[in-house]
Amino acid sequence: MTNALSASGLSKNEQTRILKHERTNRKVGRWGAWELIQFPKGSIGRSWATDFAQAHKNKVFSVLDRTLATGVRHLAITSLSGIRPTWPEMQRIKDELAGPEATAVEVYPPKEEIVDGANMYHLWIVTAPLPFSLVDKSRSQQCSA
Repeated sequence: MTNALSASGLSKNEQTRILKHERTNRKVGRWGAWELIQFPKGSIGRSWATDFAQAHKNKVFSVLDRTLATGVRHLAITSLSGIRPTWPEMQRIKDELAGPEATAVEVYPPKEEIVDGANMYHLWIVTAPLPFSLVDKSRSQQCSA
């Protein structure tokens, strides 16, 4: 499997050790504190990636973080192993970086709009309520009455 460590120059043994630690940390939920990294806009990536000027990282995940002109916040998430974050991991990342009250969506666009140049997973923190609810509010009000 190709991972973010493949081009790191680390020995195979060192890569194996780091990936084993990531696996263990993910399993027990011990990610460590988020470290904020800031860098000049345009200094990483190509195309839309040049808009990023900060990232967050811990023992398991790296997250590029930018806010669009619309106010929508874009989190681009990856792990050293390249293994996709689970739903609970994505929820935790959203809670820890954007807050537990924030609403985020993962988008599956029309085929012609797909941009998949890196092994990353994206959360979009929206600024307005969704046009639908995930909870049937009339049912929850009936239950509490």
